Amino acid sequence: MYAKKQEYCIALSWKMRIYCAEPVFIHSCNMEITAKDFMLKQPNYPQVAESDNYYMVLAGRLAKIWDNSRLLMNVGDEVRRDVVLAVTGYFQDVVADAGIWRSFSTMCRELYGRPVPFFDRPDDYIDSELNEVDIQFMVWYVIESESETHGHLSPYDPGVERLAHLFFNLLDAVYEDAPTPVEYNMAMDVDFNDEQDTEKAYDLSHWLFWNCYFLRPAATSTLRMVAAKAQEIINTYPDKDEAREHLLEMNRRVMVENTTGPLSLSIGEWMELIVNGKTPETADESDVEQGNEHRFYKQLVEATGGSRIAFIDGYDALEQFVGERMGWGKSATGHLPGMKRFGNFVLLGNRQRGLLIAHDVAQYIKHPDNPMYDPQAARSEAHRIVTERGVAPIDLVKYLFENNLVPDARLPFEKDEERSLLHENWDFLARLYLQTHYRGD
Repeated sequence: MYAKKQEYCIALSWKMRIYCAEPVFIHSCNMEITAKDFMLKQPNYPQVAESDNYYMVLAGRLAKIWDNSRLLMNVGDEVRRDVVLAVTGYFQDVVADAGIWRSFSTMCRELYGRPVPFFDRPDDYIDSELNEVDIQFMVWYVIESESETHGHLSPYDPGVERLAHLFFNLLDAVYEDAPTPVEYNMAMDVDFNDEQDTEKAYDLSHWLFWNCYFLRPAATSTLRMVAAKAQEIINTYPDKDEAREHLLEMNRRVMVENTTGPLSLSIGEWMELIVNGKTPETADESDVEQGNEHRFYKQLVEATGGSRIAFIDGYDALEQFVGERMGWGKSATGHLPGMKRFGNFVLLGNRQRGLLIAHDVAQYIKHPDNPMYDPQAARSEAHRIVTERGVAPIDLVKYLFENNLVPDARLPFEKDEERSLLHENWDFLARLYLQTHYRGD
């Protein structure tokens, strides 16, 4: 199957002083990347493209570099494999100018004024081409995305930086001569206005969501949930054809209903961005005309004397506040019975959506009206509102950071005297970690 591709293998072997005798398995000292591992990440899978063998060998060389460096060896083998394949995919993307990484950088410049999160634009940075800082971000991004707990690895970690440098040295050495992986340019063949391109558009969106080197890592938590549901379907429907139909429908629904990638965009938004260069529109609650605000928003502002945020320490006090001060009246069963077992409540008014109520987070918020503020808890735990889904509604997260109401919040690796990476990059981190919860749709 790979006989016609040996010229690429030989050329790369000469460049990197390695010998590729067996293209089906790529071996290194500790890490093993199979042909299937590599091909599953390719947009043309299961077909084999002319350049595939070249990039398989390149992935093997990157794996060997990592093994020999002994850097970040506490990272599990599967995650290390995914990092290598993601860096290889990034390289294929920029060689082909496929537009995936370019679209991400475009959005980052629009959102944060820089092409890559965390890093000021280096003087030698070249848009849409190979850059060392891109690789450093990729290494961090995949490891963090696939970690069970978030916020424990810094993108400036010396191991991440050193490994990225070693990867860059190899990729830079072969950049000019690397064959173009033309299959990465599938977005160029898609026209949303042409009904005949419907199947092409679906194939591209399916690959982007489920297997793309760049979008898939951020969806790790979603994909774990999908794997559990898939097993339930298989157990429920013994007939393989029937099970397959249910699995296909589940996959389609998951792809449509969930965001993906490090910017928490829907697959449709990614498609528009990659194919047409169209950035997604964002809603702004300030667009609501005065007088047309949601009635719960008005009630809260009136109850607080003008503030859109309130702090309440227990359920009885919460019921009294909404019943008497917000005018909801009496209720035999309680207005919010689901909140009985919680405390440390925060109420926030939203002009469009009305009223949100968050529980067990008031201790993190430094506000003159909040008697529950605990600076020690804020220092050690407040990052959870950004790194863990469901801890706080996204409207509250945005309000707190935009108004500097969680000044003591730090990521686990941050020290008090350091500039806070969390505060400088909270919006990106919230998009990455919270995913669909970030959208609050």
